[in-house]
Amino acid sequence: MSNEDGARAELEEWSEFIGRIRYDGPRPGDAGDERSADEAVSNEFSSWGRLDGSAEMNNLICRAMEIGYLRALKDVREQRIARLGPTG
Repeated sequence: MSNEDGARAELEEWSEFIGRIRYDGPRPGDAGDERSADEAVSNEFSSWGRLDGSAEMNNLICRAMEIGYLRALKDVREQRIARLGPTG
């Protein structure tokens, strides 16, 4: 197996892993969270300028950032952040 084949296999493994986590996040009633996460990540990612990574790697980074954003929204809603206080 060449280094390129090994890197591609590893990228596919990470992509599959992130895909499984991604859909474990928002509940059906939180459909707006998907849009909010997409917008926030798009804004953040575009501020970085051009990245030299492959399109697959850049997509993987965006998806991982969306997971973090969605998990944070969920934690805020469920008041799992110490000293945050009421959010509603």
